[in-house]
Amino acid sequence: MNLDKYLVVPGAPGVHKLVSSRANGVIIDDRKEGRTRFVPVRQQQITPLATVAVYTFTEEGENTVPLVEVFQKMLDLHDTTPPADPKASSPELRAYFTAVLPDHDRDRVHIGDIQKCIKWYNFMREHGIFEEAKREAERIAAETEATEKAEADLAAEANVKEGGGKKTC
Repeated sequence: MNLDKYLVVPGAPGVHKLVSSRANGVIIDDRKEGRTRFVPVRQQQITPLATVAVYTFTEEGENTVPLVEVFQKMLDLHDTTPPADPKASSPELRAYFTAVLPDHDRDRVHIGDIQKCIKWYNFMREHGIFEEAKREAERIAAETEATEKAEADLAAEANVKEGGGKKTC
């Protein structure tokens, strides 16, 4: 899943796709309102989802897990353990998040963070953003594979033209 082009903007509920960037702001695809709009960076703090992480007790990744991995775990568990209601009680939210990410740091991951994570997850699932992000990641992987294959073919062709690197008498 590739969440590099998805952002959250305070005051604009939901998750938005980056359409274009300018020196003084960004143009986003506002899924909730169904339109594109300009968001000035001087007035709003724009946060790319790819930069968000959750504190854990593990030593990997500076004791954090990227949000994309948390979302993937939530997707994997969705059928057996659906997300808690963001307005549920604190123990219910904590129990759900413990099922998703058992090693999260309970001191640094607050209930508000869990609520926000669940809200973003629900919004993205309802608006098909996970499927879109998955297709984008597959497209990028296919392009990379095609580029690597083309480069390998060119290198092999050049090697054949040079005599295969072998000297003959």
